[in-house]
Amino acid sequence: MQALIFAVEEINSRLDLLPNITLGFLIYDTCAALRRTVEGALWMLSGGGEIIPNYQCQEETRLACIISYTGSTRSIIMTQILDLYRYPQLSYFSTSPSLSSMNQLSSISSNEVQYRGLAQLVTYFGWTWIGLLATDDDYGQVGAQMVKKEIITSGACVAFVENILTGHPKRNAPNIVHVIKKSVVNVVIVLSSPFDFLPVVEELVSQNVTGKTWVASESWSTSAFLLKERFQRVLGGTIGFAIHGGQMLGFGEYLYSLHPSNHLNDGFVNEFWEKVFSCTWNKKDDSNTTRKCTGRENLKTSLIKADLRITFNVYTCVYAIAWALQSLLQCKPGQGPFHHGACADISSLQPWQVHHYVKNVNFHTSDGTHIFFNDKGNSPAIYDILNWQLEATQNLKQVLVGIYNSSAPPEHALMMDNAAIRWNQGDTQVHYHKKYFNDMLK
Repeated sequence: MQALIFAVEEINSRLDLLPNITLGFLIYDTCAALRRTVEGALWMLSGGGEIIPNYQCQEETRLACIISYTGSTRSIIMTQILDLYRYPQLSYFSTSPSLSSMNQLSSISSNEVQYRGLAQLVTYFGWTWIGLLATDDDYGQVGAQMVKKEIITSGACVAFVENILTGHPKRNAPNIVHVIKKSVVNVVIVLSSPFDFLPVVEELVSQNVTGKTWVASESWSTSAFLLKERFQRVLGGTIGFAIHGGQMLGFGEYLYSLHPSNHLNDGFVNEFWEKVFSCTWNKKDDSNTTRKCTGRENLKTSLIKADLRITFNVYTCVYAIAWALQSLLQCKPGQGPFHHGACADISSLQPWQVHHYVKNVNFHTSDGTHIFFNDKGNSPAIYDILNWQLEATQNLKQVLVGIYNSSAPPEHALMMDNAAIRWNQGDTQVHYHKKYFNDMLK
């Protein structure tokens, strides 16, 4: 949310992007609930006030685009509603391939590329016998089918595919761990959120299942709470794909300047403060287990290791909308993309007009990242490959050991730093397939 606000303020201060146009925003908290996701979509379509389907209550300004929730299932629900109104939607972390068929949605992240990369990773290390765990939602099920297909095509075999049941408190963890223990598989790919994978990890710890190599999808490869000490023997050596991190110049200073005393009417800043420092502003809370916030906490020291990968995607989405509107503004009558060369009027935007420009954006972010969308509405993907390693302090850390770039030639798409990898038994040797390595050298 703060990245969105930062990007809007940055764009509004620029003279070369949307001059004499002021961007605004509406923010709706879905609280990770499907019902509130639907309410939020209708709320924004109605102008931010009372929900009245098919009626826009806000006359002074127009809604140009919606930046959607992280979860693919919720984005699909939103898209089904927004498609009826032909509203453009940008996703900053909804990666399910199912979204590629949604006409009005463009995605900064898409997993189709990642699935090919996972199969290439399997081939690179010479793994031939793979296990697969996936959540029983759109993200996991569609992903499992595609990953399995890619792995089999590459010449390896899938020993088992087990579902993590999101509607079950224990996520079917005892049965999953039983399957893993009786299998000779040593490499398991997991397509899940960290929250849904957690009960499985807890069960693995309980039954002392170690020595497996876990391959993480982008959804949990950067998880902080799975780095806890009690999971080290199980998850040490994990390798996985992560959203490529970009740079937002000035964003650190913007975050450090946030303070509840400067935002008295902004509950989100108070909540942000409580989350960062694990404290509460609630004076009525007499619980001895919750520390009281003082306002003297230091954001700079607490956020120094913050992971801004997904945050950067939000920032990029705002800029994609801004550049789309810039192209719309620069349209010359008679040379426009609509009927008889017509152009859109910024003062009376139609959502389908904005969508045309969003899907045709082509720009570079301030750190040089090239952003455009293909015919499926996906931006070319770059993934960082992270390895979970045990530090001298006995803490797990996520170390960059490779890059997967879908825009590079096939023989150079996967680039690995073999010497930097540490496996689950402390082994530093990469067990690669000799023929594949020789092909890479050629």
